[in-house]
Amino acid sequence: MGFLKLIIVPSVVAIAAYFAYVTVNPPTTPDFPRNGWFGAGPKRADDTKISPFKVAVPEATIEDLKKRLANTRISHDVLEDANSFEYGFNVNYLKKVIEHWQTKFDWRKQEAILNTWPQFTTEIEGVKVHYYHAKPDAKKYKKIVPLLLVHGWPGNVFEFYKFLPMLLDPVAHKVATRNDIAFEVIAPSIPGYGFSDAAKKTGFSQLAAARMFKKLMERVGHKKFYCQGGDWGSIVTSQLARMYPENVYGLHLNMASASPTSLKGLFYAVVGSIIPQHLFKHEHHHDYSSVHLFTKVLLPESGYMHIQATKPDTVGTGLNDSPAGLAAYILEKFSTWTNGEYRKLPDGGLTKKFTLDELLTVVTIYWTQGNIVASQRFYKECFSDHYNFPMTNTYISVPTAHAQFPNELFDKQPAEILATGMNLTSQVVMPDGGHFAAFEQPTYLATHLFSFVSGLEKK
Repeated sequence: MGFLKLIIVPSVVAIAAYFAYVTVNPPTTPDFPRNGWFGAGPKRADDTKISPFKVAVPEATIEDLKKRLANTRISHDVLEDANSFEYGFNVNYLKKVIEHWQTKFDWRKQEAILNTWPQFTTEIEGVKVHYYHAKPDAKKYKKIVPLLLVHGWPGNVFEFYKFLPMLLDPVAHKVATRNDIAFEVIAPSIPGYGFSDAAKKTGFSQLAAARMFKKLMERVGHKKFYCQGGDWGSIVTSQLARMYPENVYGLHLNMASASPTSLKGLFYAVVGSIIPQHLFKHEHHHDYSSVHLFTKVLLPESGYMHIQATKPDTVGTGLNDSPAGLAAYILEKFSTWTNGEYRKLPDGGLTKKFTLDELLTVVTIYWTQGNIVASQRFYKECFSDHYNFPMTNTYISVPTAHAQFPNELFDKQPAEILATGMNLTSQVVMPDGGHFAAFEQPTYLATHLFSFVSGLEKK
């Protein structure tokens, strides 16, 4: 107990000092650029027209993909005592993936799924931005509310193909019991991903994406809206809520974090790592350890981030030239990030939660659009933008909800820590699921989203 007093008493004093400080010196929102230009050539006025869009990959591109797959060169074997994903993508299973991709995968079938909902493009800050804009049947629901839905890496908008119908018709999909609310969904492809153009100039960071998506929402007629995101989507929507709180009704995240920059946050991070069962309410966080998070999760699983945040074009060149390499690089994340235990399996557990066709659709979009390099540059721009991290440390004042999935490697913070960085109104630990929540567990995610928004709409 004496040891705990040495930690807890100074921490309590520090927290009191912190609150006294912020009372006298309330924190302010850092400045940030209100406009940018990422198109080719000198800056000019955007072409603001909205054009219909359909996914239509040329047949020659598909044939070229099949030829490259047929000519794949694999010159290494699985280690005799490591027939798993612990060294990366298991080459024995990769051969099966390549064979399926080449001979069984039907791109046109998947393309039809992508074209299920209305799609459009418009130019924002010099970049052609692709987005879905799907509206529910207004006769079925009492209120239609706008939702900005943002994906992450290494995914794209295809991740939402099971989630989006639930948002448009929640009663039919049993994620809501009443016909009070449905969403009008605007789901953009982040520039450099999917069917949006890539930035032609440096500086396209998460702040820039947030600003562009705010402009997109205004262009389609919504000055105020809800936001939902995971992975980069969570960062982009969180930054949007910090930059433009007057435009956001509420923020829903399936990956959330708060930097322990305040003394209160630091207290929870440090003391909570020592006696988590006494500090954190939910039993899911009773084994919380910031040291474990750093040494057992971030260090072993963040090598890709260091590469992409420093020299994305180098690794991206190889991935953009080899479909087999691209599949291994992307799908390895769909293994480990869905469940860390899947690393121990010969097939990475890839088809436990997804089908190969679903996974290969994600990869094929990267391949046919040639945008793996641009998507990786998003990491470098994250660390290069000197406005980004000061904004990340700004409190999110809009109502915020967190759907925490137990197998999400990068999303372990308890509500007590998150509440130091955001106006957290709800945190629910889901029964199952990992990083790609909308893709893997759309029912859980949609149910919590509707519960959160319905509560706000009743106030």
